[in-house]
Amino acid sequence: MELTAGQEADVQRIMAEMDCSKDFPCYRSGFEDLAPVKAFSGTDVIACLRQSQSHCAKSFEFGSTTKLGESPLMLCECPLRRYVSLNLAR
Repeated sequence: MELTAGQEADVQRIMAEMDCSKDFPCYRSGFEDLAPVKAFSGTDVIACLRQSQSHCAKSFEFGSTTKLGESPLMLCECPLRRYVSLNLAR
């Protein structure tokens, strides 16, 4: 995915202000290898809409399994993933 100069500057600023124990695989993939998410207004948390084999280091389970055997909701506090969701529509 091609970023504008402004978007690249925003991404670099966000990455400089945070730590990613997985070395930003989302950025290294050009933001192509991302699970879909839903951003909640009024909060920095986003919800992962599809389970992934390699969860973001900033993600965590919320709730417990349901009677139907569904997995708990995965939430993520990653500022980079939130920026990508809201500003790059990914």
